[in-house]
Amino acid sequence: MSHGTDRDALYLDGGWHAPAGDRTFTAVGAATEEPLGVFPEASRADVDAAVTAARRAAGGTRGWGTAADRAAAMERLALALEARTDALGTLIAQEVGTPRARAVEANVGAAAGLLRFYAPLTGVMHSEDLRPAGYGHSLVRREPVGVVAMIVPWNYPLSTLFFKLAPALAMGCTAVVKPSPTTGLDSFLVADAVHEAGFPPGVINFLPAEREVGEYLVTHPGVDKVAFTGSTAAGRRIGGLCGALLRPVTLELGGKSAAILLEDAPLPLLLDHLLDLSFNNNGQTCTNNTRLLVPRSRYTEIVDAVTDTVAAWPVGDPLDPATVIGPVAGAAARERIEGHLDRGRREGARVTTGGGRPAGLDRGYYVAPTVFADVEPSMAIAREEIFGPVVTVTPYDGTVEGAVALAEDSAYGLAGSVWTEDEALGRRVARAVDTGTFSVNHANFDIGAPFGGRRDSGLGSELGREGIDAYLQYKTIFVTEPPGPEESDGPARTAGPATAPAPAR
Repeated sequence: MSHGTDRDALYLDGGWHAPAGDRTFTAVGAATEEPLGVFPEASRADVDAAVTAARRAAGGTRGWGTAADRAAAMERLALALEARTDALGTLIAQEVGTPRARAVEANVGAAAGLLRFYAPLTGVMHSEDLRPAGYGHSLVRREPVGVVAMIVPWNYPLSTLFFKLAPALAMGCTAVVKPSPTTGLDSFLVADAVHEAGFPPGVINFLPAEREVGEYLVTHPGVDKVAFTGSTAAGRRIGGLCGALLRPVTLELGGKSAAILLEDAPLPLLLDHLLDLSFNNNGQTCTNNTRLLVPRSRYTEIVDAVTDTVAAWPVGDPLDPATVIGPVAGAAARERIEGHLDRGRREGARVTTGGGRPAGLDRGYYVAPTVFADVEPSMAIAREEIFGPVVTVTPYDGTVEGAVALAEDSAYGLAGSVWTEDEALGRRVARAVDTGTFSVNHANFDIGAPFGGRRDSGLGSELGREGIDAYLQYKTIFVTEPPGPEESDGPARTAGPATAPAPAR
């Protein structure tokens, strides 16, 4: 057990507590199929205890701590996470299969960067805008939403958590976090860091659990808001539960994004970005551009070049620095992906590389990076999220508008890209495609800008200065006289958006 160790207690109410039940999870190495560690499974009674603690710590409409308290605690947490970079990076690589350097950058680096991005915004909470009204003034006040249930996935266990946790902490909210059982072991290292950072008891609580207990958390009467990242099917269920309760919810769901290659697409540049664009994290990334839409005039050239590039990537142990593509996160994930590969063949698509388990890797949950050519837009592999190292290549005839229409022929609307020598044309295409994020001639992700999806890709936005909005609620107080500076527990402001620092890179 390289970095992973057995755990026997849950972190809630500021300390380690014995779980109410005796059921456990076992984390399994994606490359070895061997146990990494055993940890407790939370029950409904543990949810009750954690929500009670979070409710006590939330402090009503005041939130926990002063702005200075929150900012200082967030910086301490960033430092505590960074002190665990080696252990967290290695464990996440083992759990998920992410090549280790990427596991560090996209999880530990992202978590620390998000904490430092939102810490300067702590003063926004409780700030008040004084606005002229028809009679007297309107005093518009920002208050924390309260206790937030955060349900996070296994593919990026730290970054997807801190998309939610960093702005929530900055705004004075408290959190009950349900990590995925697949990567639940790393959440104990995060809890160690939280404890070291000295947050007040109950501000952050961790409860690894299965879906049934997750639903209990979502519907718990002590929860004020739900923030979820995961599959569209699970998001629909959670959204329905929250809708019945009139409970605010943020849903970051799946994607089936398209990369549009125009007639003048710079092919060498696309190939340089192809790993990050379409195969990031062994294909286990919701924003991957897994549909390549290619002009028929260049179809053979592009299929051959993409195939040669993908076929040359080393596949292997995620702890090996030479590895480009690691295993996927577990037997169920591999079985699901292989089902899509079989269906693609049955539908008539042509495998140009990959298409199964790589030779010589008999142990571990490996899927060879795969390219499907001759893919029609109606095929299931062009419409359903595969969530593995698989891309489809579809030719198109005609205009730029036709390519845009083909990109939009999807239930999803999360990301996408366009590749052209004409940047101005690329920006026009980007504006035309109805999706939450879009890149022109590169693969990018920016914590300083809002991130969210359309249609089956979700509801609401995370990241950027706009990310704090999900953790605020507003109160309007009608007054006849402006308040004095001594009356408010936050700074007086003129109306206008919060100002965020430049994102960490």
